[in-house]
Amino acid sequence: MRTSNIEIRDLLISWLVLGFCFNLVLFHSLSLSGFVIALIGLGAGFICHELSHKFVAQKLGFRAEFRLWQTGLIIALVCAFISMFSPIGFLFAAPGAVYILSYTSRREGGLISVAGPSANIVLALIFYAVASYGSGLIEVIGYYGMVINLWLAVFNLLPFPPLDGSKIFAWNTTVWGGILAVSVLLLVLCMLGAI
Repeated sequence: MRTSNIEIRDLLISWLVLGFCFNLVLFHSLSLSGFVIALIGLGAGFICHELSHKFVAQKLGFRAEFRLWQTGLIIALVCAFISMFSPIGFLFAAPGAVYILSYTSRREGGLISVAGPSANIVLALIFYAVASYGSGLIEVIGYYGMVINLWLAVFNLLPFPPLDGSKIFAWNTTVWGGILAVSVLLLVLCMLGAI
């Protein structure tokens, strides 16, 4: 995968800001342990999500790189601080995106877009295994990693631009419906404690 120092910087800044935000939303505090748990669960999910887009785009012959969106990071911080003092946590997180430097067909755009949520589903299952076989802090990291990645998948599959779901829906509604159904089912089972 081709990359640049700007992309690495943007990914690192976005990851740290989002880790801070998820810490506030999940734990309603500024705890170091919560920050570390959020960084691990979110870090894996965010980085793999974005790099999956980039990898598929590059495999299809496009030049692609992640760029942060400062306004999106500010919105995430505001939402996180509001959620910290609210009984219901909510975070609108749009820290940036993988930009493709040429036109893509609907099919190519759909394939590139489906890669991100798919990566989150796979990571959620890996974190589920970690939570199932771990104990103590490892179990907690596994559980929150699973929850974070399922939320990332479901959120990104919403069929509204500029989210991945809008491009997948425009390309193939069956693929969109299938991956959304799997994501929502896993998230519901997770929230009910069934997995």
